[in-house]
Amino acid sequence: MAEIKPDILSAVSRGGSGIQIKQLVTSLVASETGRERSLNQRRLDDTNTTISAMGQLSQKVGVFKDAMAAVAQAPSRQASSSTNAVTFEVTNAALASDVSASVSVERLASEQVLSFRFDASVTPNSAVNQGTVALNTQTWDSVRSFTIDANNDTLSGLTEQLNAIDGVTASLMDTGTGYALIVKSREGEGNALDADSINAIKTAMNITVGATDGTTDYTNNPLGVSSSVLAAQDALLLVDGVTVQRSENAFEDLFVGHKVTLNAIGTSRLASAETSTSVQDRINSFLTIANDLKSYLTEATQRGLNGAEPGPLAGDVAAQSVLSRIRNIATQPITGFDAEPVFLAQIGIQTERDGTLTLNTDRFERAMAKNPDILDALFSTKYSSTDPDVTVTGLSFAPPKVGSYALVYDPSTSPATATLDGEALSVTTNSAGKVLLRASGSDANGLQIVLGTNESLTTTVRYGQSMADQLKTYGDTLLGSSGIIARRETELSNNLAGFETNLEDIETKAAALTERYNIRFGRMEAMIASLNKTGEYMQSLMDAWSANK
Repeated sequence: MAEIKPDILSAVSRGGSGIQIKQLVTSLVASETGRERSLNQRRLDDTNTTISAMGQLSQKVGVFKDAMAAVAQAPSRQASSSTNAVTFEVTNAALASDVSASVSVERLASEQVLSFRFDASVTPNSAVNQGTVALNTQTWDSVRSFTIDANNDTLSGLTEQLNAIDGVTASLMDTGTGYALIVKSREGEGNALDADSINAIKTAMNITVGATDGTTDYTNNPLGVSSSVLAAQDALLLVDGVTVQRSENAFEDLFVGHKVTLNAIGTSRLASAETSTSVQDRINSFLTIANDLKSYLTEATQRGLNGAEPGPLAGDVAAQSVLSRIRNIATQPITGFDAEPVFLAQIGIQTERDGTLTLNTDRFERAMAKNPDILDALFSTKYSSTDPDVTVTGLSFAPPKVGSYALVYDPSTSPATATLDGEALSVTTNSAGKVLLRASGSDANGLQIVLGTNESLTTTVRYGQSMADQLKTYGDTLLGSSGIIARRETELSNNLAGFETNLEDIETKAAALTERYNIRFGRMEAMIASLNKTGEYMQSLMDAWSANK
């Protein structure tokens, strides 16, 4: 029989059992519900801890993902210019190759400038002709026009309509001695408005063929317009003695993967190369990012052996899955860059005893000396071909499966045929008249191949996704609505709601037990009180009988 604690007993009462019913009921209810309540509360507390840790993991993965995207885009290639006449920078490290060239800027590209100065009496509200104004340049595919009507037949209305034309800018300014309308084209001779366009603007301002420039004539030149035209010109430069002409002062088609910006007349020496130091700095940035996430996960998932405190994500399947993926970086094959898979160990990346990734500089130097392109597998997602006359591209939003594909092109058939790993490709020509091959369906979906010549061809084309981009994509997947972290957070939230419901049910059960025991023990007290009264009555009778003897 269970021992009744001393605080259950009260001082002996003449009217009842002497038991403190409230404390007894509380103890009995606690005995029946305490273990279940304690278990659910512990599970609720543990789940809250895990949810908090999972939120921190989600934040860490977000930082990891963004950092991987940044390191994938950060150039390790260094571009330089010897003078301020030319600015030289890397735009696509994956496509860029070494550059060493002398560039002499003979002429900068400039826009066409049309100036129309008005009589001092003219204001922005002065009237212009209604009608259609048609504009054109050598480079536009078609005429661009607008209409002047009763709603906009003023100088300010004409200015607004000119500004709405893509490729033209216009401004109406107060010079202090009268207003002037300045109309500019884009840089380059081909972007200048033609003679018909200039005449169309003059016609809108009521200027006729009989007008005298700068003389107010209410029949032929009512606004007193004096006009001038500053002709547009192309940029002219010498690249290692070869004449090059461009319509803009900034262009990216001179050296692949680089942008050239002309700033002034003068000569500059341009250079671009990857230095061992810059490449190592980039690799070490990559390793720091990976090691930070791995260190957090290792600590968060430790099981607390040998008296150590367990981590908040100990035993969590989602966290263990992410940790396993990060641990395997150095041993994961990277395909699509060569005939054989590339491993980070080949670049000199190694795993230390404590699990951190480090760079073995000696092995790295040997690897770079043997094959400088091996670094692409770490940073540069790319399409490539073993034939230099074959250009390969794809869809950025839906790239093909990484790997190598055997391309066969046969122009002798009618029509010409092409296959990729034995599957037929569509054969057309692009705007430049080059053979264009497209893949649809299967692993190579979206792959586009341009052939330099229309000759029989057997070669290999490849698509490789760099490790940095793979990890960035992995981070996107983890944080997506169907990713393992999101699913785990949903599962934990559901579990938490279940434990909270269980605790509510336990409280309801405890309330029902308390009421039941209070009723039962209340009845017992009433019965004992009744028996006590009967006993007292019998005792008084016995006492009376004894006194009469």
